[in-house]
Amino acid sequence: MSSHERVPNEVWLEVFELLPRDSLKHVHATHRMFRSTCRPLLFSHLVFHPYFRDIDPLGLGDRLILPDPEVVQRALERLAFWSSDHIAPLVRQCTIDLLGARLHTTAADSVLPEPTESPHTLMVSFMDRLAKFTGLKKLRAHQALFTQAGIANLCQLPLLREVVTERCDIVPGEIIDTTSLQLRTAKLLHRADVDAEEDEMGTIWLSIVDREHLHELELTRSSLSGAGYTISEGPAFPNVHDLRFSINLSTMNRNLTTLSKFPAVRKVCLSGWGDFEYESTDAPLQRVPDLLPLLQEYSGSCAPLHMFLPRPTLTCLSIHWCKPDELSSQLREEYTPITSLDAGLSNLDQQTLDTISTFLPELTELRLQIFYDLEDDDVEDGFNAKATNFFSTFANTPAPHLPPNLRRLAISWEFDSEFLSEAFEDAPVASPDNIPDFLAMRDKLRERCPALRVLWFDGHDFMFRWRLLDTGEEMEQENKIQATEIFCSQENFEDFWKGR
Repeated sequence: MSSHERVPNEVWLEVFELLPRDSLKHVHATHRMFRSTCRPLLFSHLVFHPYFRDIDPLGLGDRLILPDPEVVQRALERLAFWSSDHIAPLVRQCTIDLLGARLHTTAADSVLPEPTESPHTLMVSFMDRLAKFTGLKKLRAHQALFTQAGIANLCQLPLLREVVTERCDIVPGEIIDTTSLQLRTAKLLHRADVDAEEDEMGTIWLSIVDREHLHELELTRSSLSGAGYTISEGPAFPNVHDLRFSINLSTMNRNLTTLSKFPAVRKVCLSGWGDFEYESTDAPLQRVPDLLPLLQEYSGSCAPLHMFLPRPTLTCLSIHWCKPDELSSQLREEYTPITSLDAGLSNLDQQTLDTISTFLPELTELRLQIFYDLEDDDVEDGFNAKATNFFSTFANTPAPHLPPNLRRLAISWEFDSEFLSEAFEDAPVASPDNIPDFLAMRDKLRERCPALRVLWFDGHDFMFRWRLLDTGEEMEQENKIQATEIFCSQENFEDFWKGR
């Protein structure tokens, strides 16, 4: 084929990106013309497994174990290939995953495998070669153990944009010197081991990360006992716009000092534990108007919510779980321009809906998920009785009190799965005769909310969903009572909700 008859490499690249990896390997070997085009796709993602993990059912604890010497040698040869001068610069993403290979020990085994004296050979070898991956943009590590050389090499990577570490730690006996180290990454997500007494990795990342360069930060599953003080005592993070923290709600004065270091945050997620308490001799904390002054979206625990209300910039709320009265008490403040509320509740009644509508009158999206804890009486009456009674009352309300600009409404009931055991297999379920008239309910709601476009009502064993398409056509499915149909619909909720 002459040069002027060839398809441009850019076109071939778009085609090859659609191929599965095995097919791409065949194309790579077909013709030398395709080799240079396929190679960046074939070697863009390195997945590295540095250990076996012994899953011990005898209760003696999981252990890190190196595989057989032959396997280790092959792994080292593979690592040498990936870190070679002609391959390493092509790697854009690297995943270190301890769970890639497991050894399962059975109770019948007479002898348990002994833990390897030095199980970190592969991990240390990888860390020593990390600086060779000069094109690396994303590093994801699960239960990896870092070395001084590995952290120093990571700081040298010029294109690094994302670092995600989960349950990671330091190689035993390794001493980490962070002097003169700086990690330039736009995204740092660190999830600690919940059983760890200290979070050494979190403290290290925060001590070396370039605070000017960082845009997204997550520190979860950690007490932040060390990392929290590192944040509060250091300079601010002026460009972080997405922040996720696990916090101790009983020490909010320390948390406020930490949060004040993030003046540019637009989205914040605060999960936590402990009873909300402001440790101060002053008056109890009501709100902090200067805290996170650009905040647009809040998600997480309900307890700290009142610190941010009312706030003219805040438009989206997502509450993970709370009791209805806890949410109502947080909303009983001045008018706030919230347009989207997604809340998980322990129960729901018309009074809670009225409170939401009264204090959030600008809502255009309302999604409520009720996680109801069943009791014996609930099962005797049919575990769906709570959902059926709620929707029936809602349907019979003459003029449902909902925000007039509402466009999307979803109410879903879920019940404690542990209570739905074999003992309650014969409990009565919903039938078409006792399911509310959702079509009539829809018509009432549209009179109250003329902009309404999406409805999703899930009573666990019955469902109604309706959507008004952009063309003006209606797509509706009512009174689903088959478990398989309902499950399939629940799986597609996000697509239905967003109109995809």
